[in-house]
Amino acid sequence: MLLWRLAQRAVVLLFLISPVLHAQDLDSLLKVSAFSAESDLQKHLNQTTGVGAGKALATRETPGILSVISADDIRKMGARDIVDILRTVPGFDIAQDLQFVTGISFRGNWANEGKVLFLLDGQQLNELLYQTVPLLNNLPVDAIEKIEIIRGPGSAVYGGSAEYSVISIITKQASSTNGVTAYGTAGLHANAIGRTNAGLFMAQHGRESAWDLGFFQGKGIVSDQKNYVDLIQNNDSVAYPVSNLGNVTNANPVNINGGFQWKGFQTRVMYNGYKTNDPVFFSKYDNYSADIRYTVKINDKLSFTPQYTYMNQVPWAYGNVSDGSYILRSRATRNLFNLTGNYNLTRKINIVAGALYFADKANDLLPSNLYFGGQDFNLYNHAVFAQGLFKHRIANLTVGARYEKNNRAGDAFVPRFALTKKIENFHFKILYSNSFRSPAIENLHISFGSKVVPEKSSVAEIELGYQFTPEMLFSVNAFAINTNNVIIFEFITNDQQGYQNFSKSGSSGIEAVYSIRKKKWNAQINYSFAKANSSSTVLNYKVPQTTAQFAGMPSHKVVGNLTYLISSRWSVNTTWVYASRRFAYTAKDINDNPTASQLDPYLLVNSFFSYEAGSFTIGAGAYDLLNQKPAIPQAYNGNYAPIPGRSREWVLKISYQLNFKKN
Repeated sequence: MLLWRLAQRAVVLLFLISPVLHAQDLDSLLKVSAFSAESDLQKHLNQTTGVGAGKALATRETPGILSVISADDIRKMGARDIVDILRTVPGFDIAQDLQFVTGISFRGNWANEGKVLFLLDGQQLNELLYQTVPLLNNLPVDAIEKIEIIRGPGSAVYGGSAEYSVISIITKQASSTNGVTAYGTAGLHANAIGRTNAGLFMAQHGRESAWDLGFFQGKGIVSDQKNYVDLIQNNDSVAYPVSNLGNVTNANPVNINGGFQWKGFQTRVMYNGYKTNDPVFFSKYDNYSADIRYTVKINDKLSFTPQYTYMNQVPWAYGNVSDGSYILRSRATRNLFNLTGNYNLTRKINIVAGALYFADKANDLLPSNLYFGGQDFNLYNHAVFAQGLFKHRIANLTVGARYEKNNRAGDAFVPRFALTKKIENFHFKILYSNSFRSPAIENLHISFGSKVVPEKSSVAEIELGYQFTPEMLFSVNAFAINTNNVIIFEFITNDQQGYQNFSKSGSSGIEAVYSIRKKKWNAQINYSFAKANSSSTVLNYKVPQTTAQFAGMPSHKVVGNLTYLISSRWSVNTTWVYASRRFAYTAKDINDNPTASQLDPYLLVNSFFSYEAGSFTIGAGAYDLLNQKPAIPQAYNGNYAPIPGRSREWVLKISYQLNFKKN
């Protein structure tokens, strides 16, 4: 019933806004052909994507609520890091975890542990101990060709790290470059250096073979604000000093990424490192992965792809800033074997099916070797999955399911159903999925009470869209997320703490996107609204002021993005991000209990000028022009005060590409 009410509102919104979007009456709009001369918007919409589907489909027919961000979008907005990009996508924001590690939130929910799957050139970025991905000043954004985002569950295809969403990042080196590109970014605050990042990538793509190699390294700060005071003030008798964060914090990334392809054979190796800290404790990540796969074409209709992936990580290594000593340091490894078959039964029927097995192992790297009881911690997982796509003139039907069993946590079965269709200018999507989050190593190792079982969600979504002219599209979607067996870390006393399942959580809401692309300019406005499920039993997420919002989450977000081509070489971009009030735990009362307070709404205004002359690109701009300094709150009641937001940052970006000669 809730989703039906939201869908009704979505339909009303679609028709209320249509007269405003264009000065034509409805009859003339209905006569516009979406198949006339292809506009820039149509080129963007008609690009195919395989994310969320076994067979590539146009974005308006993909069985998922999809956002696609291109290299041109990223370059013209002058994005500093992945945070700048994700904040412009409906439903996404960031919040704080521990040691100033920043993670993802989605549709009003904290989604940092195993709820959003991050892929970089097909390699999983989520670490193995908790399934998190640190975001602030991380990842080589200037090397990105395209980001494909499923704003909805992906477990049926991708497994137990894609409960709420999938973010697939494809680099230029792996997809389109034939040459060498060097790039760099510098960011300056009034009283601190915000970041200095640089990268180099090279690639050559031939008819049957290709290779690529990229290197990215950076140095940044979490915040430039002075007089930071932590909420708890002490931890194990270690005092938190009043701090100038510009002097004591770091957000330093490293990424090395290389691949080789010959006919059906592909291999990729990657190292992703990151280090950040609060005034007292640091967190360090060293994550390696290697992937080998070979696609065997039986005939034009049938192919099989065996795959082996090896991951070797030391994530969330935790220690003292003062002397660099480690308090906790563990290695986690994964050996994964996967076999996928893809069968085009007819031109309109595609079937994808497969099976996988992986074994995870963790061990303590400190001399005491006591963290896992002096033994290796092992878990084993196997899964089977299948999905069928049936294209029909009335609608495309996608039906799929996945069954996965973990030797420690138990099993999960998740079906998936989608009806999608683009009928000339109009498109619709009706989606229902079950999804799950498989407990990671530490969720199982430091559990207390009963056994931790997989977290499971049911997600219903409806999207309606209309292309009013070849340059203009409006779409609106409604969603309802109900999550059960929510995996949460609970601290009661030093002897009573660890992960356990809470009965339910989730959210519901509406998202709307309006896009227009002209030859000289393009613009997008999007709006997202999320309401927390009032029946949630996760007390750490709740705040006393309201049952409609979880800690750290805004209810409303509005984003505007405008790019204007001043000439063939000069462009200017302006981005606005408005987020409504949030609530966060900011202090303690006289009884030493954390108290929540309201964080004011904020409006981020960013502007960026860029100049492109052949292979050379230079750009400059300012982020947070209004100096709003939005804080980054902790997404739960966890004894950290919000990180004071960065002040206005002046940014300079430069890149140069040298193309290889064609044979």
